[in-house]
Amino acid sequence: MRYINLGTVPAEDSQAVYHALADLMTSDQPITLVTVSPESPYVCVGYHQVAHREVDRPYCDAHDIPVGRRMVGGGAVWLDHDQIFWHLILPRQHASVDALYRKFVAAPVNAYRKMGIAALHRPVNDIVVGPRKIGGTGASTIGDADLLVGSIMMDFDTQAMARVLNVPSEKFRDKMVSSLTDYMTTVKRELGDGAPSRDEATQLLVEAFRDLLEEPVIPMRLTLAEQERLAYYRHRLFDPAFVYRNEGYLVPGVKIKGDVRLFEGMHKAPGGLVRVIWRESQGLIDDITVGGDFFVTPRDGLQRLEQALKGKPVDLKGLTVAVRGVWTGLDAPGVTVDDILAAFAAGQALSVVGAPE
Repeated sequence: MRYINLGTVPAEDSQAVYHALADLMTSDQPITLVTVSPESPYVCVGYHQVAHREVDRPYCDAHDIPVGRRMVGGGAVWLDHDQIFWHLILPRQHASVDALYRKFVAAPVNAYRKMGIAALHRPVNDIVVGPRKIGGTGASTIGDADLLVGSIMMDFDTQAMARVLNVPSEKFRDKMVSSLTDYMTTVKRELGDGAPSRDEATQLLVEAFRDLLEEPVIPMRLTLAEQERLAYYRHRLFDPAFVYRNEGYLVPGVKIKGDVRLFEGMHKAPGGLVRVIWRESQGLIDDITVGGDFFVTPRDGLQRLEQALKGKPVDLKGLTVAVRGVWTGLDAPGVTVDDILAAFAAGQALSVVGAPE
């Protein structure tokens, strides 16, 4: 197992590195493990999320907090130096996302246990201690590589997390802080003064992956090609045009005229939140965004679904046929055709903006 310990790096690099390594991986290369932390905080949204619905962009811009979009699913997260990121990049396993989780999440779980924390893997992709979450993980495919990413939660700033998210009111934000406190935990919270140092925690994690994979650990550095590819992703992942892609017409307050209406529906599936935003013209879908904080492979699966739904009337029979025709070719743990239809049903009950004249 090739191991790259980057220590502390600029925020953008901590997210870009695994994209670069996965992009360049070929079938004859060894499994690669990276550990890294950002030197300053930032926010990162999941690949399928509608960023401006999730992140308070004006606040982040005003406080110079970078916002990026990763090419892995999941939700918007606050990332800082209190988290030790781990990235596992490996040649394509041709396995389901669920199978990848079940096999490889055992490593961070065992690392926590060696610290003295009674961690468990809670499918689909969470690591928990009793009722509290101590880490989520993500999985995706880039090029010829599968990748899993996660973090060791040494500590976590719940106030900062709640502040950068786009919420309907300050009262809601206060409730979010209390909920994060109630349902999240960290190494510091669990072990107090007995918590391991960052270096010790990192070492336990590397050893856990070594034992799981039954491979020797070979410390290495990034190659020149990997550094150049990292520079490309450093720009792309934090480019506002990519982070807030195709979201202009979704800005609340846009007046929709005539027989054009804009709808938004949300549904909480076992695998995560499903969000559908669509525009109807003359009874047909003429534009649509399907997103959420769940995981889908292949990565363009939701774009395929959007294309299949354009031009369709919003009726149960037609939607079911169109969604099922795409969904059977996707791997989306915990999200089914019925979950997508439920988000449409929720949206039809409430128009977001605009109304017929």
